[in-house]
Order: sequence, then structure tokens, then C-alpha cells
Amino acid sequence: MNTDKKSEAYLTFLLGDEKFAVLVNYVHEVVELNNYTRVPDAPAYMLGIFNLRGTILPLLDTRIKLGLPQKEKTNKTRILILNVRDKEDATTSIGAIVDVAREVVEIEDENIQKPDDIEGFKSTTPVTGIVNDHGDITMIMDIHRVFSVDELSHMNKTIN
Repeated sequence: MNTDKKSEAYLTFLLGDEKFAVLVNYVHEVVELNNYTRVPDAPAYMLGIFNLRGTILPLLDTRIKLGLPQKEKTNKTRILILNVRDKEDATTSIGAIVDVAREVVEIEDENIQKPDDIEGFKSTTPVTGIVNDHGDITMIMDIHRVFSVDELSHMNKTIN
């Protein structure tokens, strides 16, 4: 076994036909979509709040946040409980809705193509890398670019 290769664990999930992955370090758990409460005057991507074993968390629609069309929720819809860190390294937990949570996979750094290498790819995108496994494309997502700490602190003021 070659121990020189660096790899990290990612949780893969689907939004429509597109496959994404986030570092497992940021995923606390995956739960089923149950009841949630809408919050008046919240941003469009904030579906509301929900109770996770006594803790109230904001529930965000990842599709809306990424500019994808909304989709009907199904029995495969899941909530990723993500731990997002701010500049002071404080952690905020959120619930992010995905169409399907898939599996945890190890991805070697050398197999991740950086978006900078792809012509016309915007550097502001939350996709920080792309893995092409024989035509099976997985986009590596930086949750801190999708769910910014400033937005989260604004949301926490909304729900508290």
C-alpha cells in the first residue's frame, strides 16, 4: 500500500441528477425530513426551523441556495446536519436538505480536478473540485461557500 497518497472521506449526495460531496468532517449526521416550522420573513432558501432532539436548527434548502429548481420532497429526501465554522472557529449547526444522501467515500487528492483548471469555471462557485470516475462526475462542495457564517448568524437572530 502506498501511504504517500493523501485522501479524505466525503459524504456523497444527490440534488436532481447531479452528484455532490462534502467533507465528512463537517457532517454531524443524516436524518429523515420530518416536520418543520416556517419562519416569517426568512430568506427564500430557509425553509424554516426544526427540532433535532431538543435543539432548534435552521432548515435550509440546498437546491435554492445553489440556484437549482425546487423539487418535490420524497421519502428519500434527507437532512444533512452540517457543522459550519466561522472565522473564530465557532461552530453553527444547520440542516441542509438534499434529494438523496448516498455514501461515504474516500477520495484521493490527486483525483480531484480543481475548478481553476477548467476553462470558464467561475471561481466564486461553491464547487472546489471535480472528480471524474470513468464518466461518473462528483462535484466537491465547500459548505462554507454555500452557507456563509454571516447568513447563518443573521438566521440565528431570526429564530432566537
